[in-house]
Amino acid sequence: MNEYNLKFAEAMSEASSMVLESESLTEEAQRASLYTALVSCEISLKYALAESGQSVPKIHNLSKLLSLVSDCTVEDDVVNGPPRRVPASRIRSIHVDRNYGNATLGHLLQAESVGASNFPNEIRYGNTLSYYPAEVMQKASSALLSWVKKYAPSIKPKNNHEANRTS
Repeated sequence: MNEYNLKFAEAMSEASSMVLESESLTEEAQRASLYTALVSCEISLKYALAESGQSVPKIHNLSKLLSLVSDCTVEDDVVNGPPRRVPASRIRSIHVDRNYGNATLGHLLQAESVGASNFPNEIRYGNTLSYYPAEVMQKASSALLSWVKKYAPSIKPKNNHEANRTS
């Protein structure tokens, strides 16, 4: 049984959205919305890893978790043919906000590598918050959840799939 609860990830994403809908968007509300969106992303990525049969590292680094998921394959429909295994790294190209040219899951979930505040501590408690807008990250959490719901049932590590093909 998977210890990471996708319903909880969904609730965190929804909470992030609700905070954004409040009439007074103080810095604390932006921080709370961003934090809950990122918690949703973390749990979604860990859920996908657990579903793949891999051990899930006890880390909070979204970039590393995304890399682990990207090293898997998923089953997807193809035009004029049966479903086939494709790289899960396609997750990186999902665009979450058309107002920003670089607002893909791959770019947004690697924010720390370009100087953003570290999740979770600097997001929740840091003196200065430096991250992508909470609204964009809430959309990212929602897009990630959609991807995980669709592909988690078929996710497998690449090496597992390759071993199955040669046996």
